[in-house]
This record gives sequence, structure tokens and C-alpha cells, in this order.
Amino acid sequence: MRDKLIYMTKATLRWLFWLPADLLHSRSRADSLTPPRRISFVGRGDGEQAGREFLGHFVELGGLRADQRVLDIGCGIGRMALPLAQTLGTESYAGFDVGRGMIRWCSREIGPRYPGFEFSWAPIFNGKYNPFGTVTATEFRFPYPDSSFDFAFATSVFTHLLADEVRHYLAETSRVLRPGSSCLLTFFLLTPESEAELAAGRAALPFRHPVEHGPTTDRHTPEEAVAYRLADLRAMFAESGLEIRDPIHRGGWANAPGAPSGQDIIVATRPA
Repeated sequence: MRDKLIYMTKATLRWLFWLPADLLHSRSRADSLTPPRRISFVGRGDGEQAGREFLGHFVELGGLRADQRVLDIGCGIGRMALPLAQTLGTESYAGFDVGRGMIRWCSREIGPRYPGFEFSWAPIFNGKYNPFGTVTATEFRFPYPDSSFDFAFATSVFTHLLADEVRHYLAETSRVLRPGSSCLLTFFLLTPESEAELAAGRAALPFRHPVEHGPTTDRHTPEEAVAYRLADLRAMFAESGLEIRDPIHRGGWANAPGAPSGQDIIVATRPA
């Protein structure tokens, strides 16, 4: 009972911290495409840098082209939507997120400027980001028809999902991708190399508490950050109908040499 109270208190404080900022948003801001800092889970500078970084990864690692329709799984405050808006055609982007204030802001500020960009709120419960959600991640159906996207991505989303949620999100990603299309997804992967870094205390995150198929950093709020054994993830991808495209791009969180990003990057394809 005590653990549950701690879990809900932490989640509630996080939610209360960022919610009011959307209500206090001022249209007198000098740059209306700079989001209010408190409604974003990623700080302004970090968000801008991440958007530029991952646009490069989408093109160079994922093979994204300007004529493709793109799905942003966990679009947040639009940190990926804004750089993509400069390269994609009309009717080209859809994003959803559990953060209602962030979706309101994206719909109000980004949508009118880029009519082909649409944003949807997902009422999913998440102990870290949406403690008052009404459906579970394993029940949520992506709000798009089958085979409706050419490219999908999720940055720092699967790192906050538990195993059954990962399985479901992979299956939904496969469902909405057209045959022959690809996705780029980030994870914290447990491999002999990353486990050696963890054991030596050199990894960026302290994965200590066991959950299914890997550990978490927080036993009260396991969604804080979850790592998965690579062999188990390969099986989940196969179950979903997605084929991992090797090599996997190892992340800097576990000091991988030449890491292109902080998290591990997996590119996968739905076979034609």
C-alpha cells in the first residue's frame, strides 16, 4: 500500500507541474513556435537539438523520403514535427501523445501553419506522463487505418513502456505501416557490452530493479526508464511482423563507441 501511495504521489506531482503552463500560455510570445517550457517533457534547447539530430537519423538510418507519409508515435510538443515540416509535403504527418496540453499547443500553433500536419491526444494511462489516463497502453489502438504510413518513428517512447505495452505498440506500428515500409524506434538495450558498463557503474542510468525482460530505474514508477534484453526484443519484433534491419545502432547511454544518439536505435521493416 505504501509503495502504491508513493507511486501515485510522484505521478500526480509530475502531472500538476506541467498542466497549468498550457492554461497560462501567452500569445504575446515573440516566437509562437517556441512552446511554453512547462508543458514540455523535454526542455527547449534539448528539444530543438533532438529534432535536428533525429531528422538526420530518419533520413540516413531509416531511409525517410520527402514524399512519404509519416507517423510520430509520442509526438510530444512537436520537437520532431517542426524540422519535419520543412522537408515533408502536404498531408504527410500525423502524431499522437498522452500529453493533452502538448497536443493542444501543437494543434493550435503548428497545425494552422502546416495543414498537412495533424495531432491527436491519446488518453492512455502512464505512471510517468499521464497518471489520469482512462485506457491502458495495451488497449489503445492507434487512431489510423491499416497500411496508412510509409514511415513511423518513436523516440524515447518504448523506453517508458513495460513488456506487454511494447508488444502491443510494435503490433500497432506494424499494422499501420504499408508493406515494405520502415520504422525507427529507440530503446535501452541490454547486451553483454551494456551490462558490463552497468556492472561497472559507468552507464548513464542505474537499471537495478527487475521487470519482465529487463530492469527499470525506479521500482515505484517502472515507466521512468526500462531496459530490455536484445534477444527478447528480437522475439517481440518477429511476433509483430517487423524485421529488424541490422546493424542496430548502439547508444551513448552505455558508452558505445561512435554512438549516433543517446539511446539505442533500431530500424525495422514490415515485409512487402
